[in-house]
Amino acid sequence: MDANRLDAKAAFAFLSEDECLGPVVRRWGICPFEPHTEYFRELCESILAQQISGKVARSLADRLLARVHHRLTPEVLVNVSLDELRALGISARKGETLHALAQGCLQEQIPLERLGELPEEEIRVILTRVKGIGDWTVMMFLIFSLNRPRVIPASDFGIRKAIQGLYRLPELPAPDAVKGYFQAWAPHETAAAWYLWRSLENDGRA
Repeated sequence: MDANRLDAKAAFAFLSEDECLGPVVRRWGICPFEPHTEYFRELCESILAQQISGKVARSLADRLLARVHHRLTPEVLVNVSLDELRALGISARKGETLHALAQGCLQEQIPLERLGELPEEEIRVILTRVKGIGDWTVMMFLIFSLNRPRVIPASDFGIRKAIQGLYRLPELPAPDAVKGYFQAWAPHETAAAWYLWRSLENDGRA
């Protein structure tokens, strides 16, 4: 098993024994992580998902994909004007970030094809050079595109909300406190994050 990729079966076996998280883990089963290779599209989708609900983010991504006829590449995106992006419901700030990402890839400031081979800190440094991409977007890329096993999205509102509910806390834990809870789930922090997100859902479906 690649040490840089989440081992879903091992994570399930370990986390299902956790006193607090275990019931959630057993309910949802082995997390269905699969590595992806369409890095540009996935980064664009992470940008669109910043500070909005997953449902709204999916709608924006679907509109953008339809606009580019499902060929979301840097070459195609730079030719979609900011006004066109706005017409799709994408904010001006996010539109500018999408264009900056595309330009960075075209100018080879972002080694798109090699991102999956790089250490996490190097990926973070490269991507956060793009105005509008912060640590949250990088973490979503590391989790859902690269399946890195030890990512702790401590600042994510959903993660904080899930921990508050799981441990019956009177208020949302601060990001630094969130990191403390994740210590019990090492070395399967990414999988633990997935189960925490699932714990917020009530319909029994992933």
